[in-house]
Amino acid sequence: MNSALKPEWSAVRAIVIAWPYEDSDWQDNYAQAEQCYWAMLIAFSTYSDVWVLLHSSISKAQWLEDLDKEFGRSAANARRCAVSVIDSIDYDDTWIRDYGPLTTHSDYVSFCFNGWGGKYPAALDTLVGKKLQPWLGDVVRESEYFFEGGALEINDSGVLLANKDCVIDTHRNPGLNQAAVEAILAKELGVKAFAWLEGIQLTGDDTDGHIDTIARYVANDSVVYSGPNPSHPDAAALLALKSQISALAAVHNWQLAELPTPIVYSQVEEGQLLPATYANFLICNDVAFVPVYGVSEDQIAVDVLTTAMPNKTIVTVRCEALLEQHGSLHCATMQIGAI
Repeated sequence: MNSALKPEWSAVRAIVIAWPYEDSDWQDNYAQAEQCYWAMLIAFSTYSDVWVLLHSSISKAQWLEDLDKEFGRSAANARRCAVSVIDSIDYDDTWIRDYGPLTTHSDYVSFCFNGWGGKYPAALDTLVGKKLQPWLGDVVRESEYFFEGGALEINDSGVLLANKDCVIDTHRNPGLNQAAVEAILAKELGVKAFAWLEGIQLTGDDTDGHIDTIARYVANDSVVYSGPNPSHPDAAALLALKSQISALAAVHNWQLAELPTPIVYSQVEEGQLLPATYANFLICNDVAFVPVYGVSEDQIAVDVLTTAMPNKTIVTVRCEALLEQHGSLHCATMQIGAI
């Protein structure tokens, strides 16, 4: 049995999203967040089947009516693929990247999730992977350890790219040092080598520096990362990222491409810096879905990613609404790989 974690560019069956609901963390910008989710759903379903988790507080009948209206307003070629509603699984938060099932070459893995080290309630979230088994159609392997999908990047060679701060963490896996964590990841996900970053986190990022906010594989030997911006409040962290990722690239023979790092402030809470990043894209078969924020750096990021992924169609989605809860497009999705 090959339990190695699949890279994101492996074949994908479906994209899963967990719909935002009122009386949640989205309350202050619920309308804007929901419109962003409609935009994501329209974009995704043009290219892939989509599974939508619908919280029990949402009327399924009303949601389906809204679905028809939203697609009626969209381009004629939208919704080529199936949209399936799953309304029997409740969840605390919408960031399914971090509690959804991970795809290996032989099964799906559901790790435990405790709200990024106990920061937020997660009793429902941690059960989602197991409860998705009827839709997955394969056995879901439950793990006793706490790891989040947004913290783990892997390539076809089994080299894990990750930030120590959110993987080797006493609030997630108490009592486990680096050697123990590496042994667990080797056993659970078939990791063959480790490329660690450390001490890098964007302001407002509740995850302690998930790799999907700062550096991503786009191919087996190619990595893009959030580049320095001397005007950014996180300028020092971004410089440290460039230094560390450059050193790792030299060891692993990676090609590097630098993404711009925009400065985006909250429209809900005045003066609050948001963790805006173009590294939070989703690769799904022949497409890369890229978050943009209505700022001048958007086109630069699209150009960089177009060059870095020449065999992918780049599809942009406006995601500034998601930044208000300190995440973006990749955080809001989980791809279900083909086994």
